[in-house]
Amino acid sequence: MSGFDPERYSGIDSPLHRWETRVKLISLFILTISIVIVGEISQALAGLIIAILLLLISRLPLHHILRFMKWPFIFLLPLVIILPFTVKGEALFSYHSLAISRQGLDLGLLFLIRGIAATTLALIIAGTAPFNVNINGLKSLGMPAPLTQIFLFAYRYIFLFNEDLQTMRRSLASKGFEMRSSARSARIMAMAVAMLLIRSYERSENVFNAMLSRGYQGVLPSSQKMMLESSDLIKGFSVLAVALFIQFI
Repeated sequence: MSGFDPERYSGIDSPLHRWETRVKLISLFILTISIVIVGEISQALAGLIIAILLLLISRLPLHHILRFMKWPFIFLLPLVIILPFTVKGEALFSYHSLAISRQGLDLGLLFLIRGIAATTLALIIAGTAPFNVNINGLKSLGMPAPLTQIFLFAYRYIFLFNEDLQTMRRSLASKGFEMRSSARSARIMAMAVAMLLIRSYERSENVFNAMLSRGYQGVLPSSQKMMLESSDLIKGFSVLAVALFIQFI
């Protein structure tokens, strides 16, 4: 299994874990859209505060959150550094030909805050329910069945692909291979990746034949029952009210 498993803590008991999947997906998706389309830092900050509050309610462990959130932060941080120098506007600081504009700094902070808030909500969706439950929820909301199966198989075999890659790397290391900037290292890694792809293709054929032998006809059976309660609707309307509040701050 991968070092980061987004659904590792999907069995925790919290109000968000108990929230009916379809209502949760719709509500959090609308809240995400409401946050990413705002044009003011104050609105984005309000959205980020709401996302953090929801994260606290979900009771997901802090180390799990930080392991996921560090990547979007690293990806978005360069915008805060680059945009103040590239967007024209009122100069906050200037030195010779370099100038830091207030409009560029505001724009970079806006992108950073909106991105962190949106990925926080994505973590809540992925971390408070197993992946197959979320996919079945999307299917019941109208997502085509073939697309849901593609998502389910892709999610499952990404981890298997990663395990095979790690096993191959350990095997190469045990034979004395060291990754270097040379044509020989590139050739060996290309051969290893090619073998990995061939093994993945062979595995997919074996899995497909095994499914056919068990009566697969294009539809995956599901025993999951989705029950909608009044508390789920209350949570959904509360999130929708927050999404409207962010727009009209």
